[in-house]
Amino acid sequence: MPHTAASWFFKLALSLLLAALAGCAAIHVATVDRAPMRENQAAIKASLYACHAGYQALDETARDLGTVDARYQRVQGLAHLRTSRFLASFDVAALSEAAYQRWLMRQNAMAVEGLFIEWLRLPPDSQQQLSRYWPSDKAAVKSALNECGAALVDHQAGLPRLTGMDAAEQYQNWKRWAGLYPLAALPFYLGVVNEHQALQQQQREFANTGAERAGQWTYYAPPIGNLPLTEALALLRRQPLDELGIPLLDSAVENQVLGAFMPALAISSAHGAPADNDRPAHLIADAAGTIQRDTTQPTLYTHVSHGRYQGQVTLQLNYSVWFAERKAQQPLDLLAGQFDGITWRVHLLPSGAVLGYDKMHQCGCWYQFFPASGFSAQPALPRTQEPFNIGATLHPAQRHTLWLAANTHHLLGVQAANAPSATQPLTVRAYAQLRALESPNGRYFSPFNAQGLVTESRRPERLVFWPMGIPSPGAMRIHGTHAIAFIGYRHFDDPWLLEELGLK
Repeated sequence: MPHTAASWFFKLALSLLLAALAGCAAIHVATVDRAPMRENQAAIKASLYACHAGYQALDETARDLGTVDARYQRVQGLAHLRTSRFLASFDVAALSEAAYQRWLMRQNAMAVEGLFIEWLRLPPDSQQQLSRYWPSDKAAVKSALNECGAALVDHQAGLPRLTGMDAAEQYQNWKRWAGLYPLAALPFYLGVVNEHQALQQQQREFANTGAERAGQWTYYAPPIGNLPLTEALALLRRQPLDELGIPLLDSAVENQVLGAFMPALAISSAHGAPADNDRPAHLIADAAGTIQRDTTQPTLYTHVSHGRYQGQVTLQLNYSVWFAERKAQQPLDLLAGQFDGITWRVHLLPSGAVLGYDKMHQCGCWYQFFPASGFSAQPALPRTQEPFNIGATLHPAQRHTLWLAANTHHLLGVQAANAPSATQPLTVRAYAQLRALESPNGRYFSPFNAQGLVTESRRPERLVFWPMGIPSPGAMRIHGTHAIAFIGYRHFDDPWLLEELGLK
């Protein structure tokens, strides 16, 4: 922590000492010394109370003003922790002391990230009101959040272990009850099966026809200079694992691995040039906070996540592209609306083995899995669970091009990258930037509301599909909130998804 932030932190701890010791902050202390408290003990305890009060104040302010960041889920009563479906999947009781500490640290890192984004998005007067707890400088706020987080994690590690932590389902069961789900699910099930068959037939026809004969295309290529796949996988194999078995990648290594697997895009162009809504968009905020879709800077957003496969932690490479809209193709088009896009994901083992690939639209719709060579998906699902859409097997030693249909942005095919010389460059940005877009007046905004939805992207289909229990079906949403099945329960970020797919 810089000296200025440290000085601020120490002053804050002392200023809140009397209130903290009087029990104004609601944090439990594991042990109570009967002997007179030494000065350094008092300062440490005051710091804990001050940190807890600061975290709580920022969390409550974000809730009150609607600047909640929905990327990770809050842990009730513990503002210094946020969780994910992946972290919630650990058997906490079985973790070693070091692993449990690491588990807490990762959840605090999520909380720090989310709280800092929420602080950025607060109006200036609200930031000023929080100056009792947090400094007014951006760098100092983040530094203080990290400093406080380390102290709170150390304290939390000494308390009885947290149990029963889980991530909330992205389904609203009351809608299923109100919509007579047991009866309504049957026609939806048949509709899903028909949709899978139609998309697979479309992909087979594309593969048989060949891209060159299937129409005109506009190509978007990732930046040049990325590592060859073999070198990136060798680099991944050399990275250590933390106490939870998660690969420890610094930002440089993470970017190199992401760059190696980054797909190219080919988008159908009916008239020789793509329509405005078929150009990959860069999302920006104007001074009023309205999210604009700038198509002059074709952009691919990336981030890393984790899952599980046969007792190992997997590395997931995520590539998201956004479009301005899906235009109506008929007078009453239930699927049309503002904003559109897809996410492409690569599943890797720490050993460098490529397990497979999957994709979804930014609404969670049209999920599809593609096994890597040497693997096959053999799901064994009950009738109460939506079937998977399994695509063609892909060669893991190849870079891939995603061939997308115009307007619907459906995935027509995945083939080895072999783009022509006339390509447009893709700008690569971190997915986290979408959670706090800086406007020209210095304010920060996000396309995602407190529930993680892009409000402007609501589709008419929500008026028909609501009995399946998904909030605003068809609307775009933030990662960590994607339900990907109408029948039963399934989430894009389910760490056990490969196991449910029966990948072998």
